[in-house]
Amino acid sequence: MTPLCENDTAPIRVERLCAEITRALPSDAVLVADTGYSGIWTGTMIELNGVAQTYLRAAGSLGWSFPASLGAKCAAGARKVLCFTGDGGFYYHLAELESARRCGIAVTVVVNNNSGFGQNLTGVRRVAGNRPGRGEELIRFGPTDFTAVAKSFGLRGIRVERPGEIAPALAEAMDADETVVVDVVTDLEPRAPEPWAPGRNA
Repeated sequence: MTPLCENDTAPIRVERLCAEITRALPSDAVLVADTGYSGIWTGTMIELNGVAQTYLRAAGSLGWSFPASLGAKCAAGARKVLCFTGDGGFYYHLAELESARRCGIAVTVVVNNNSGFGQNLTGVRRVAGNRPGRGEELIRFGPTDFTAVAKSFGLRGIRVERPGEIAPALAEAMDADETVVVDVVTDLEPRAPEPWAPGRNA
C-alpha cells in the first residue's frame, strides 16, 4: 500500500488522505468514522499510534459520524476530534453544522468527496451488467462544494484538490476553535483494501 499512500495525483487517492490523517492526528485525538467505506478506509488505512487515541466507528446508520463527533467533542474536552465521512454520509446530517456553530463545538470534519456513494465504481458497473452509464447512474451525484455549504452556516471550509494541500488543511482545521469542514476531492475508483488478520501460525 505504500506507493498508494504516497501517490501525488489528482483526484486524490483515499490511501494518501488516510496517510496524511495518520500523520496529523494528535496523540490523544478522537477519530470518529462513518459506516461503509469510511469505516473500511479508517479501519485499514489510518494507524492509531498514540497511547491516548480513541477510535469510534459507526456500526450501522450512514451519516452517524458527524453528529457523533459533536457528541464526542462535548465529552472529550480539550482533545481534538476528527470526523471522517464520505459526501454521501455527510448529506444526512449536515444541518448539524448549525448546531456546531451555535453551540461552539469544534471538530474537524474531513469529507471524502468523490461525488458518489461508495468507492467501487468498477464493482457497481459489474453488478449493473456492465451496461454503458448504468453504474454511474446508480451512484454518481454532485459535485458539491462543501466549503460553500460550511460558509453558509457561518463556519470555515477548506477545499483540498491536490495531495500536497492535505497536511496544511488538517493542521489549520485542528488548530481552530470552531468546526471546520475539510472538503477533499477524491477519486471514485479506488477500492478500500480487504481487512487483514494474522493467520493462526503468525
